[in-house]
Amino acid sequence: MTHAIADSQPMIRGSLGPVPRAVLVAAAAALAAFSLIFDWPFATLGVFQPFMWTAGIVAVCYVIEVPFRGFWPRLALIAVFLAAAFIAWYSWYSGGTPISQDMADLVWKWVSVGIVGLTLGAGAWNWPYRNFSSKIAAIPMMFIVMFAFIGCSLWTITYSTSDAKIYPLYTYVGLKQYYRLFNAEIWTISWHNAVIYLVLATTFSFVSGFLIAVFMDQKIRLEGLFRTIYLYPFALSFIVTGHVWAWILSPEYGLEKSVRQLGWTSFSFDWIANNDKAIYTVVIAGVWQGTGLVMALMLAGLRGIDDEVWKASRVDGIPKWRTYLQIVIPMMRPVLITTFVIVASGAVRLYDIVVALTDGGPGISTRVPAYYVYVNLFSGNIGQGLAAATVMLLTTAVILIPWVYVEFVRGKQTR
Repeated sequence: MTHAIADSQPMIRGSLGPVPRAVLVAAAAALAAFSLIFDWPFATLGVFQPFMWTAGIVAVCYVIEVPFRGFWPRLALIAVFLAAAFIAWYSWYSGGTPISQDMADLVWKWVSVGIVGLTLGAGAWNWPYRNFSSKIAAIPMMFIVMFAFIGCSLWTITYSTSDAKIYPLYTYVGLKQYYRLFNAEIWTISWHNAVIYLVLATTFSFVSGFLIAVFMDQKIRLEGLFRTIYLYPFALSFIVTGHVWAWILSPEYGLEKSVRQLGWTSFSFDWIANNDKAIYTVVIAGVWQGTGLVMALMLAGLRGIDDEVWKASRVDGIPKWRTYLQIVIPMMRPVLITTFVIVASGAVRLYDIVVALTDGGPGISTRVPAYYVYVNLFSGNIGQGLAAATVMLLTTAVILIPWVYVEFVRGKQTR
């Protein structure tokens, strides 16, 4: 079988033939020449456009293989492309000094044409090779990752160092926006609320979700019905959850009024109108919404435990609670880490449930970082909003990096 595959390689390489390959290479050269002569499409795309930056990086990293299979040649191409983009960007925002804008545009254009030509040429060369069509099919995914996540994150960090009020005005001010950010009372309150929500919502969701999963793992009757009931809140949007809990917690027509109508006239539950306690109503709504997801993930982890573990613990006379604490939970480490990352990252970007439940009030007592970002982005203070978004991005990275290290780096070293 191996010899048959090896013998088929020359036939695959020769299937395209010299004429079609020459035609494709000629087409690449013609496109490059047309782009230089008529200034298309690079003049219309502008200087240092994220689209061209992303397309170039994806092309160099993923598509170009032959004759650039090695790491260092491709790294050199990336360095040239990024250097040209930086020159164009620096010239654009420095008013043409010390590098004239025409010269920067010319450098950027030549390098972009070169990248496009290399991509098409490498495509013509690589076409007969194995898995090339699969790589072409994966380009949209690579482009989305590079553009939507990496490119836009870099754009956010870059503009957070400006005093931009509206896009695309840019004047470099260094860390001035961050200084303003960490001296703003609203930002301090926002992060204080975010920490409260992160600690309480994560703790209660974990504990209640795990206990419900243990209950569901006992092979009870109507398990499917109970699982649907517990998962139902997670199927609702945070906007719906916020509105529902706003009605429930309202002192005028919610829980307080209902209990008083039952005869307990001294009952009071006005947290949603209390500056010091309103954030805890957000925690209640968040726990109600997220416990079902935690339960589902924990239940999947419990169902992955081998039955021999339980049989051995029963034979040794180990109580069930000790089996869970000392054997089952350590075996569920990947599930626990993944669940924590999902719940914690959701806590950092908390926004819509706050808008629906309290709208940041009473006053500013339930403001959160994402709320601060939205208010500044859409009120003519982009630089300040993007500085806050950058801090949120770094916080999310702090949460994700340990998970990535444990799951991919240390796990691979252990294996």
